[in-house]
Amino acid sequence: MPGPTTPGPPADLPSAPADPTARPSARPRPHHVRHVGGHRPAHRAVVRAAAPEPVTGAGVPAAAAVLGAVRRAGVVFRDELVTATGLSHATVNRQVVALVAAGVVRERPDLVPTGTVGRPRIPLEIDTDRFGVLGLHVGLHRTTLAVGDLRGTVVSATDVPTPRDAEPGTALAGLAARLRRFASRGPGRTVLQVGLVVGGQVSGERDRFGHPRLGWDPAPLADIVDRVGLPGVVVVPQIEAMAGAESLLSPHVDEGTTLHVYAREAVGAVLTVDGRVHAPAGGPGTVSHLPVGGDGVLGRERCHCGRTGCLAAAAGDSAVARAAHAAGIVDAPVIEKVVGAAEGGDRRAHDLLAERAALLGRGVALVRDVLNPDRVVLAGQAFTAYRAGLAHVSRSFAEASALPPISLQAGTFGSALQAVAACTAGLRPIYADPLGTTRRAAAVAADARAAPRPFPTPTTPREANHR
Repeated sequence: MPGPTTPGPPADLPSAPADPTARPSARPRPHHVRHVGGHRPAHRAVVRAAAPEPVTGAGVPAAAAVLGAVRRAGVVFRDELVTATGLSHATVNRQVVALVAAGVVRERPDLVPTGTVGRPRIPLEIDTDRFGVLGLHVGLHRTTLAVGDLRGTVVSATDVPTPRDAEPGTALAGLAARLRRFASRGPGRTVLQVGLVVGGQVSGERDRFGHPRLGWDPAPLADIVDRVGLPGVVVVPQIEAMAGAESLLSPHVDEGTTLHVYAREAVGAVLTVDGRVHAPAGGPGTVSHLPVGGDGVLGRERCHCGRTGCLAAAAGDSAVARAAHAAGIVDAPVIEKVVGAAEGGDRRAHDLLAERAALLGRGVALVRDVLNPDRVVLAGQAFTAYRAGLAHVSRSFAEASALPPISLQAGTFGSALQAVAACTAGLRPIYADPLGTTRRAAAVAADARAAPRPFPTPTTPREANHR
């Protein structure tokens, strides 16, 4: 089925700039979605933005440890789970029985080789048919609606314009209505959680949200979620969601520290420690105003803070698109047109994107030199949409960093990042407490006296790739 699958490790960036006139490989096709209907919950689903729950390591419930090991393995036997989790055979067996009964894991007797002597070992895998999640990623210009299964695959996704209403509750209520319609066109899985990924500003107590660039004044998250009207909403700040997707869906647990840097319209950075997202009590910090300067046209872009040379103002999609349009490179200030021109061999478009890449590399070096992580992962279309720019990021980073050389790694998900991150925001509570999550979902459905909320499972290639 099309869509992001369980990823491999991020790839190292090239160390030298590529030929700008070379024809790159096709960029990943965006994943498109349909949507779901259902009852409005009778109570508030959440009142604070979620700090990502640990899904690996000490202190994680046994059921969560087993479920995570099943997901990383794909198809696995019980004795292999004992080795992977460090739990006893008896504990693993109890958790497997409970997870199968809950509908999040299933046995695959059809995979047992014929002619097996003795009691057969029956493999296990994540049940991708019974439950799933919905995702909503709210960007400055575009919002991504997404539907995902419990393995982390995006079943379908689409982008819609982000509304610029006077307050966030109205805008998000409208987006949630589109999400319900998008997912309601066919029977399918029961939705356990809804991931709501937001940029803008989340208060230090994680109980209020606003987005100054959209004109959204801060408002209580409880009121916003009530207006959204979807069950099991988990609100996660944008950069934490991006890092959470990389860490949760990785086939292995990265030991040590990883710096995740995201850039598209906004720029953000967050640290993971032993695979866990570090979520400060006051919310994620900002790297938007790092002074990266630059002598080119982007370095002279004025930030809303009044200064020039701020990282987000200089390297965001809007700044690049405006500069390209003003220079006559493209006929409209649209970043996709700029990337397309560069990929088509336009030297001016390439040079502008290379300038943006150099600014990003300088900004990443500043953050890296402060935190000194074990590895650095770059995600977001500002890094990945124009592959030839990655070498310029790498070279600028190496020139600006005062620490010993380190390889930069490109994120796993490419253009599907927003959809994956939104779905993963909903997945994290499930992987942190699978049995509790399924029990709560059943209780909500029973209290509402409504059938479980379905969303579609594509049955044909056309439906799966609905655009």
